[in-house]
Amino acid sequence: MRHSSPLGTLLNLPGTTVIGYQQLEGYVCIHLKLLAQEISCPYCQKITRQLHQTKFLLVRDLPTFGQPVYLKVPRRRFYCRHCQKYVTERLEFIEWRRVHTRRYEQNIYQRILSSSIEQVSREESLNYREIDGIFKRVSQQVKKKDWSQVKRLSLDEISKRKGYREFLTLVSNVDTGNLLEVIDSHQQEEIIKVLKQQPLLLREQVREVSVDMWVGFKKVIQEVFPNAVVVFDRFHLMKLLNEALNKLRKLLGIKVKKSRYLLLKNFVELTSEEKEQLEEVLNQSEVLRIAYWMKEEFREIYETSKTVKSGWNRFNKWLVLAQVLYSKVAQTIRDHLEGICNYFISRTTSGVMEGINNKAKLILRQGYGFTDFEHFRARLLGSFSD
Repeated sequence: MRHSSPLGTLLNLPGTTVIGYQQLEGYVCIHLKLLAQEISCPYCQKITRQLHQTKFLLVRDLPTFGQPVYLKVPRRRFYCRHCQKYVTERLEFIEWRRVHTRRYEQNIYQRILSSSIEQVSREESLNYREIDGIFKRVSQQVKKKDWSQVKRLSLDEISKRKGYREFLTLVSNVDTGNLLEVIDSHQQEEIIKVLKQQPLLLREQVREVSVDMWVGFKKVIQEVFPNAVVVFDRFHLMKLLNEALNKLRKLLGIKVKKSRYLLLKNFVELTSEEKEQLEEVLNQSEVLRIAYWMKEEFREIYETSKTVKSGWNRFNKWLVLAQVLYSKVAQTIRDHLEGICNYFISRTTSGVMEGINNKAKLILRQGYGFTDFEHFRARLLGSFSD
């Protein structure tokens, strides 16, 4: 056994010093001494110095130089003469009755967020149950999502399993891009129940909620966020319009190479060569040409309207002709026009959900070792810090 005082500085554990270490086969064992000579009794809050006994505990810590590290930690038991009780000392760097340092468990938690329980288990030579337990404990201690400054929300759904009508509901803060909640349902009552766990004072400060046109979202917003307006997401509307345009292309028998791509891409994003190719496609049908430029006009209304009133008037004018070529989509727009035009209040969209949905789908697809919804929820929420 050798002494190494610089090691204590490197180890950086409060209230300790290193009195020696051993390099054993496959790991390093560091021997600690506790500096405090007294503790505060948790029962009577009096100071006691009367040491009753000392035992030693091996505690897993962060590795050093690529080798696992164990700390040999004195676990001291004091006697409090004021309340006549025996008290085991609590240490700042170890959770009560744990055999890993707090920082080691936090490291495990962070690695699982971007990896898998199985992989971390192999890397640390710990069994699955132990790694899983660490993740669950730390995730319960992670700070709850902060709703105190939330003014604009986005609600969206994601399929739990491809091919099954089982959905999760995701709630995000539009202004920060952070995920706030994951709900194991896409039923109105369940969504309302979970969201109402937030205090009314916080829910009252929400001013806008961006959603798709699922009828249930409107009731949820009215019930949970009394001061919020519904904003139907512009990208969902553009998706409906693009799908209708592509369906028309097929009905007209337009099979020119890249025709679908050219028609659905925004005109302002086309290269000069692509614009020439688009013109060749539109030359195939005057009906398709009118439908295409109507699609572009719809997008232009979103881009250039400055007020709710202006957007309302321009959309109504657009709908007069749209009911001929886009009858089904036009009726949907007409039925939801108020929520569509609420976009122009502060140009709120659900665009923030794209990255969140991709992350959720990745976790669902790869499994990442989670075995239940609460585990998945903790993993996904942990991936988006405040």
